[in-house]
Amino acid sequence: MTNAVIYARYSSDKQTEDSIEAQVRACREYAQAKQMRIIDIYSDEAISGKGSKTGSRVKYQKMLRDCDKGLFDTILIHKYDRIARSLGEHVNLEKRLQDKKITLVAVSQDFGNSNEAKIMRSLMWSLSEYYLDNLAAETKKGLKETALKGLHTGGFAPFGYDVVNQAYVINDLEASYVKKIFNAAVNREGFTQIIKEMDERGIRGKRGKPIRYTQIYEILRNEKYTGIYIYSPQEEEKREDRRSKPNAIRIENALPVIIDKAQFLEVQRIMTERKQTGKKAGYLCSGLVYCECGAKMHGMKSKRKGHEYQYFYCSKKCGAPVVHMEEVDTAAIHYLRHLLSPENQDKIANALRRYQDGENDRVKDFYLILKRKIQEKQNQYDSLMANLSSGALPAQVVSDIGKQMQGIKQEIEFLKETQPPKDFTVEQIKAWLQALKHQPDDKAIHLLIERIDIKNKTEINITSTLKSVLGEIGCGGRI
Repeated sequence: MTNAVIYARYSSDKQTEDSIEAQVRACREYAQAKQMRIIDIYSDEAISGKGSKTGSRVKYQKMLRDCDKGLFDTILIHKYDRIARSLGEHVNLEKRLQDKKITLVAVSQDFGNSNEAKIMRSLMWSLSEYYLDNLAAETKKGLKETALKGLHTGGFAPFGYDVVNQAYVINDLEASYVKKIFNAAVNREGFTQIIKEMDERGIRGKRGKPIRYTQIYEILRNEKYTGIYIYSPQEEEKREDRRSKPNAIRIENALPVIIDKAQFLEVQRIMTERKQTGKKAGYLCSGLVYCECGAKMHGMKSKRKGHEYQYFYCSKKCGAPVVHMEEVDTAAIHYLRHLLSPENQDKIANALRRYQDGENDRVKDFYLILKRKIQEKQNQYDSLMANLSSGALPAQVVSDIGKQMQGIKQEIEFLKETQPPKDFTVEQIKAWLQALKHQPDDKAIHLLIERIDIKNKTEINITSTLKSVLGEIGCGGRI
């Protein structure tokens, strides 16, 4: 008789403690039907499965340690998302269990526990998110039209401005301090005296809180003071772009000018000179690169003669030479373009459609994603409500918050009425694949690439997560 253990988990925002009992009961029934002996049960309560939070699950980590003791042959779970909702987590666990000859079984999902099935599930999740994001864009069209007219679209106006009938007007008192802050920055003076003066005069930021160095930094980086209207329909994906907003709507001379452009640009130059370096880089292929000795390779930076270089080096320091990160990233991007060729897109689209035809939980998955997006919007709404409840605020600020809350409510209502597609068409699937092909960010890289092996520094071999769908795809070569 096979020895088996059960792992169960519930996350506080989606289930209750009863969920664990239901999961365990389903696993016990499966074990009885398959003549398995349950020797232990591991359960984590109120722990999310999002991202890489498996490290915070005490019982899950204990189960992994017990895998090394050879006490059981099978791990039973209710569904795969009880382990994680990250493809990377599933791949890492699968490799670890294979080495120990332990089988992972999701008892309520009839599509099996093959790597192909799990990959298809991850692709379907990503496709559902793509579909929802496109729908959500429809709700922002009205805001975009308002933005194109240079009018206020909600939220707080920058310190130095008020909003009257959706138009920006200068707040003379606040604007005088904006000018003082910029003059101090140009003269390389401190801001202590300005902060003290504003405190003594009871001058507060738009959220009703005292102006401190964090707010001064925001003021010095805000291009609106030069008269440029800036509106971003959505937050930039790359952290370094969230300040410059390269994809934003920009309209010259749409706002009354407080700071001339020459002074603004001089302040930006001074701040850039003072900017500290060394922040953690978002390496495109992080976690996927392996040395020829089999160990993972980690990213590093070095500086020589005023130039910065990025490398991957062996984590076990086996003596293998470092590899330029740019070469690995370039190889990965070229690989994705080859992987997502028209012929392969047809194969992936057909595989996804076959998979979803036999997937009973597809609609449930869609609603789970939808519920998460609604909760995100609700959290934004609740945060604004908390600002209103924090104390007396100027009438204009209250009005601005109210407008922003109304917009969020409209988005929530739109999402609540959203229905899952009856079936993803080939055109929709291909549109999503094309989006991944033309913008191969780290999300696409980690979704479609399983690992990158480096040999003799000059040979890069890339393995796709889709190899079971498309067959072996040759990629790599000498650099």
